[in-house]
Amino acid sequence: MAGYQVVWGVAPALHSPLMAVTNAISGMTAVGGMLLLAHGAQETASIIPDSPAHWMGAVATVLSFVNIAGGFLVSGKMLDLFRRPTDPEDYFELYGIPAAVLIGGLGAAAYAGIGNLGTTAGAVGIASAICCIAAIAGLANQQTARTGNVLGMAGVAFGLASTTADMSMAGAALPAFEQVGVLGGGGS
Repeated sequence: MAGYQVVWGVAPALHSPLMAVTNAISGMTAVGGMLLLAHGAQETASIIPDSPAHWMGAVATVLSFVNIAGGFLVSGKMLDLFRRPTDPEDYFELYGIPAAVLIGGLGAAAYAGIGNLGTTAGAVGIASAICCIAAIAGLANQQTARTGNVLGMAGVAFGLASTTADMSMAGAALPAFEQVGVLGGGGS
């Protein structure tokens, strides 16, 4: 409901970048592919899919990561078309610091046993949803459109990290979907 309300305020010139970011956020279907890849016994898990469900999960994850990487790249390129020589310098790479701290905290909870992993993964999942909705809201006007693109990237990263943490709690074989994620994201 919040996303629906946010989209109504988008300036007509920003519909294409908005659709590219929305497409990237929709790439969160990678979560379903990741869960399919994680399904099964740990002792038979390998990097090569060994069942029809694992193959479908691998294909879904690759295609979803293409959507994610491509959507954010296309949106960034379109927003660069609106850039004027007189615009002030952007420092969006600084958004990576709090994002790295949040994902690092999740990693510490997962692999070092610091804190409650379930609670931490849930909080990161909520941060993911908030960032994705804020991304769409940010793309509603020209002054905040680039910030919206960066928030979308952070939201998707948080969602994927949260899912990975949940899967590691269930004993999933992580290398399989890491491999297809790199393949899909690098192919864009």
